[in-house]
Amino acid sequence: MPEAGLLTSLNTAVLGMYTQQMAMSVVSHNIANANTPGFSRQRPVIVTTPPLSMQTLAQTNVPISIGTGSKVKDVQRIRDAFLDVQYRQANSNLGFWDEVNTQFQYIQQLMGMPGDEGLRSQYDKFWKAAQQVATTPSSVGAKAEFVQSAKGLLEKVQSIYKSLEAMKGDYTHQLEAEADNINSILKGISELNVKIRQSSVMGNSPNDLLDKRDLLLDKLSKETNFKTVTYKDGEIAITINGINVLSGQKYVPVKFQRVNGEPNKSFLSVNNIPLIPTKGKIGALIHLRDQVTSKYEKSLNGFMLNLADKVNVILNQSYDQNGNHGQSLFRFNTIPGQTTALFRIESSNPPDGFVYDPSKKISEIFSGVSGDITLNINGAMIQVNSDDSLNTLISKVNAAKIGVELSLAPRGNVIIRATKDANYDLLRHGANGTTNPMQIEAASDGAKALLKSFGFKMENDKIDLNHYGSVMDETEALNISFDNPVLHMSVNDALLSDPTRVSTDFSPTFLPQTAVGTVSPTGEQGSGGMQLIVGLKTQESNNVASMDGFFGNFISKMGVEGQNASSMYDNTNALITQIDHDRQQVSSVSINEEMSQMLLYQNAYTASARVISTVNSMIQTLVNMVR
Repeated sequence: MPEAGLLTSLNTAVLGMYTQQMAMSVVSHNIANANTPGFSRQRPVIVTTPPLSMQTLAQTNVPISIGTGSKVKDVQRIRDAFLDVQYRQANSNLGFWDEVNTQFQYIQQLMGMPGDEGLRSQYDKFWKAAQQVATTPSSVGAKAEFVQSAKGLLEKVQSIYKSLEAMKGDYTHQLEAEADNINSILKGISELNVKIRQSSVMGNSPNDLLDKRDLLLDKLSKETNFKTVTYKDGEIAITINGINVLSGQKYVPVKFQRVNGEPNKSFLSVNNIPLIPTKGKIGALIHLRDQVTSKYEKSLNGFMLNLADKVNVILNQSYDQNGNHGQSLFRFNTIPGQTTALFRIESSNPPDGFVYDPSKKISEIFSGVSGDITLNINGAMIQVNSDDSLNTLISKVNAAKIGVELSLAPRGNVIIRATKDANYDLLRHGANGTTNPMQIEAASDGAKALLKSFGFKMENDKIDLNHYGSVMDETEALNISFDNPVLHMSVNDALLSDPTRVSTDFSPTFLPQTAVGTVSPTGEQGSGGMQLIVGLKTQESNNVASMDGFFGNFISKMGVEGQNASSMYDNTNALITQIDHDRQQVSSVSINEEMSQMLLYQNAYTASARVISTVNSMIQTLVNMVR
């Protein structure tokens, strides 16, 4: 059994110097990478070397354990995995709200809110011009301004709509670029997985490789939300929305796929499985393209369709200064060969020259209608009695909010329009071109008599919507372009060239206690029709919102959503700043702390060197004694 001696002490001191030298190398590496993105500070794990059992001169039969020094067992990366998970979750949210907030600011600028040439300004100009015509119905200048303001409003709406369509195209192109970006990140992670595994198998700590991989994971979290699983050999697997995109050394490329004929309905996929992230920049692009811009396009369609058609109906039943029936202010164009949507149908009664009083009892308007009146509209049973007024029936249908909206033309003709719930199409065309018409059925004898009295085209006790879908007469049915209808509208050239043909006169006459009156031209000073148009702006009737209500709801929702996006971005940005600060507190290199560690290791190194010097002196003394 060996004995403790000077050579043992010398070996211990040498190990001490080597240990402190290794520790100094770690400190030097930290300082060198103090400003390297993604670098995590490292610390040497210093442990004692195994002790030796030795005899001493005083205890020759009882060995004692003598320490043999120290060694660097490992170099540890200082990192908090929990903070990494929190950071990446918050980063995915930040990537989402950063993109959404930026785009909402652009959309608000697009609307020109506020601004002299914005949508609100053009909207107000139109109603101001309508009021001026109502005040001075014989003024040609006022009528010309009315027609021009209609053109300005329509062109503004169309300009915004085209910009929204262009934005959808931009989002699609960005999605394609982001797919390439994700694949580049996944490829980088898979290559690092190989190196990390090789290093781990050899017993080394791949700290710098792990830092590089974590930096790529941080970048990936800005693009999309994902989950990771770590294997024993240090490799990881990644899933996005439950779909595996990487497993160790192999990754599955994310593909960008287009839908034939529908470029803005493209999507991302993995192994032909649609990939629809809900967070990150990619989640924001999909949300903006498929929901936000589409929703605003639908709102613009609804706003312009309702305004134009309601104005047209009034003008068509009014008289111009020459006593002729008026012309439509807006034109709805369709494209040959393309699908058309049935936006509105109109009853044929009362005929020209007669007027219904909708405040009177239904039985007074139609002597052949009595008892229960029940309509089945898309499965909703709307019930009134013949002693109720026509207004009551219309109000009840509108209150049900079942995809149709009822209103009355100036003479009392019933107007049935499709709402946004039916995509402004009473025929409800499907994606493959098939139709599934709205069901408007008479569910009682009184309802059958009423619908026939109004003059609707019937088939098996139902309004024959397919018949109206083929009608080209705008006073009976309005067929519009199925795709982007607002882009296929125009202002009537005849009124642009001759504003005197704008109809303003509608003055019905009712005898006392009668429900049916008459109407005829009263002259160029007649302004009743234009007064009805002006009333569309603010007057709500039969559970139908005014145009101010429709427009204001659209604008206010956009403002609220924009504020919410801004608030969510600010909150998420503050959260990720705090999490990143906490993460940096754990992982970042502190020069002051590293200098302190350097002094500690330097002093220990110097002390070990002093031990060697002392042992060397002692050995020299022994050698000299032998001489």
